[in-house]
Order: sequence, then C-alpha cells, then structure tokens
Amino acid sequence: MTPNFLLTTEGAQAAIGLFVGILAGLVHFTTLRWNVRLLSTGSSAKAIALQIARLGAIAAIFFVLARTGAWALLGGAGGVLFARHAVIRRVRSAS
Repeated sequence: MTPNFLLTTEGAQAAIGLFVGILAGLVHFTTLRWNVRLLSTGSSAKAIALQIARLGAIAAIFFVLARTGAWALLGGAGGVLFARHAVIRRVRSAS
C-alpha cells in the first residue's frame, strides 16, 4: 500500500513550496505592474531599485526553497507559474 503523498516529507515540502511560490509569485508579478508604471512616468531610478528588489527577493526565496529540498523547489516554481497565470488573467479582465 502506498502512503498518502502529502503525509510524506516530500509531499510536505512540495505543499510548502507551492504555498510559498504562490505568495512570492503574486508579490513578484504585482510589483512588476508597479515597475512598469514607474518606468512610464519617468522615475527610472525608483524603477531600477524596485526591479533589483523584486529579482533579489525571488532569488532569495528560490535559494531557501532549494536548500529545503528538491520537492520544495519544484513546488515553489509551480506556485510562481500559477501566480503568473492568475495575475495575467486578472490584468486582462480588468482592461
């Protein structure tokens, strides 16, 4: 008999990674919209600072997930992709 996947260590890592990835992705892609607004209004210095912060934060999150385990990293990547899709769908429906 195979144990329930979510009750294993790998399952817990994947679930935590998915949750963290969704949260990180929502923040990452929402701030991308702010970044575009800053660039379009001529605030280049603020836009560059925000871009560096966005990329640094997502890199740090993926580093922690990678140190946690492969399943956490895969779950996090899936969560970011899910969040990307959700943000794109929300932006398209608003326009």
